[in-house]
Amino acid sequence: MEMKMTDMNRKQKTDTVILAAVFLGYLIFNGILLARHELWRDEANVWLMAKELSPLQLFSEIKYQGHPCLWYLLIMPFAKAGLPFRTISFISYLIMAASAGLFLFKAPLSKVVKTAAVLGPIFTYYYAEIARNYCLIALLLVLLALYYPKRNEKCVLYGLLLGFLVQSDMVVLMAAGMISLMWLCENLWKCCKERTKEPFLNSLKGIWIPLFSLFLLIAQFYHVSDSPVFQISSYGFMDLLKEIRNYSCWIMIRLTGRGEIFCQIFLLLSLALLLVVSARLKNIWAAVVLTAAYLFEAVFSVLIYQLHIWHFIALCFVMLWTVWVLYLQKEEVKPVGRVVGIALFGLQALVLVLSVCMFMRWNYKEEASSLDNALHGVYSDGVYTAEYIKQNISPDALMVSVNVPYASTVIAYLPEYTFYFAGNGQRETYADWSDEQGRRISFEELLEWIRTSFPEQSEFYLLDSEDSCLTEADRLAECEVLYQTLEETARGEEYTIYRVILE
Repeated sequence: MEMKMTDMNRKQKTDTVILAAVFLGYLIFNGILLARHELWRDEANVWLMAKELSPLQLFSEIKYQGHPCLWYLLIMPFAKAGLPFRTISFISYLIMAASAGLFLFKAPLSKVVKTAAVLGPIFTYYYAEIARNYCLIALLLVLLALYYPKRNEKCVLYGLLLGFLVQSDMVVLMAAGMISLMWLCENLWKCCKERTKEPFLNSLKGIWIPLFSLFLLIAQFYHVSDSPVFQISSYGFMDLLKEIRNYSCWIMIRLTGRGEIFCQIFLLLSLALLLVVSARLKNIWAAVVLTAAYLFEAVFSVLIYQLHIWHFIALCFVMLWTVWVLYLQKEEVKPVGRVVGIALFGLQALVLVLSVCMFMRWNYKEEASSLDNALHGVYSDGVYTAEYIKQNISPDALMVSVNVPYASTVIAYLPEYTFYFAGNGQRETYADWSDEQGRRISFEELLEWIRTSFPEQSEFYLLDSEDSCLTEADRLAECEVLYQTLEETARGEEYTIYRVILE
C-alpha cells in the first residue's frame, strides 16, 4: 500500500513538472507572438472609447459597438490613467495565461489533450494576443467549470461568474443562460428528491445575478436598431432551417479546415457521445448547454451578423466546459460503469482531433491570421505610421484623416496629437458607426473647410487609408507623399501620409 502511494506521488510530481513545462512553453510562445503583434482598429476603438467616455456615456454608446460593457469597463482604468495603448495587449495576454494555467493544472482531462488545446489556436494567439473581449469568455468558462462542484456552497461567486459571462459577449449569451438554467433545475430536482426547499432557496443567493445581468444587457442594446449597421435577415421557415443547417456545418469547416463530410461526422459523433454520457449520468444539461450554444451561433450568423473565427473559438471553450463538467458529474454519481468512461474518453479524443485540426488550419497560407503571418507578417501598419508621425510631424500640426475606424489605430498610439475627420470636420476619436462618420466630401470642399476653420494654417497633413471619404481622391496625386505602407497587411490597414500645401 505504501509503495502504491509512493508511486502515485511520484506520478503526480512528474505530471506537475510536465504541465509546468507546457505552461512555461505557452507563456514563452505567446510572449513571442505578443511581441510580433501589431494592434489594429478593433483593439484601438476599445481603448479610445475607454479613454474618452465615462461609464454612463459608455452605456449609451455601447449598442453601436456590438459588444457588452464588461471589456470596456475593465480597460477603462488603464486607458484613463494615461498608460500606452500597448497595455491592452498585456491585459489580454495575462487573462489568457490565467485561463491556460487553470485549465492545465485543474481540468480532469489527459495531459495530451490539455497540451494540444493550450498550444493550439483555442488558447493561443486569437484570444491571447489579439486583445478583444473574447479572452473574458475563456477565463469565465474555465472558472465556471472549476467552481461547478462548489456551485451550491459559493452561490454568490458562481452567480457573479455567470453574470460576468453574460456581459462578456453576445455569442455566449445562450451558454450563460443555459448554465444558469441548469443550476436552477438541478437544485429544483434536488428539492423534489429530498422534499425540502433549502437547495432552491440557497441557489437564489446567486441565480438572480445572471438574470439581473441579462436585464442590464437588454438595457444596453435596447435601441440597437438605431444603428445604421444593424439589420435582420428574413427567411421562410424551411429556408431558415436550411440556412441554419448549412451554417452549423460551416462553423466546423471554418474551425478545422476540413470538408463537409468530416465535419458532419464530427458533429454527429459528438452528439452521440454526449447523449450516452448524459443518459448514464441521468443529467442531460451539460449536453444541452453545448448544443444550444452551437445552434445559437448558427442562428445568429444567419439572421443578424455573420460570425467569424473568434466567435467560433468561444464554442471550443463551451465544449471544454462541457467535457470538464461531465467528468465532475461522473465523480458525483459514482459508480457509473465503464460505458461512461469510454464515452468520456471519446469526447476527449474529439477535443484532441479538434485541437490538431485547428492548429493545421492555423498554418494555411490563405488564413489571414495564420501562424506564419503572426510571426513574419504585418497585422496592421498603424504602429509604424504612428512612429513616423511622432518622429517627423509636430503635435501642433493640423492632422486630417479620411476614415475613422482605420485612422483610430494610428490615433490610439498618439494621444498628444489631434486629428480631424475630413467627412464632417469633427475631432476624431473612436468609431461610433454613425451616418456622420460615413459622410463623404470632395477634395475641394475639404480645402475650403480648412481655409475657413484654420486660416492661420499654410499646410496640413492627411492620413489616407482604405475606404476614403474623399470623392476626388485622385487630387492627392498632386500632393507630397511623406510616408507610405510598402507591404500588404493582414487587416488591410495600409496608410499614406500626404503633406498638402494650401495656396
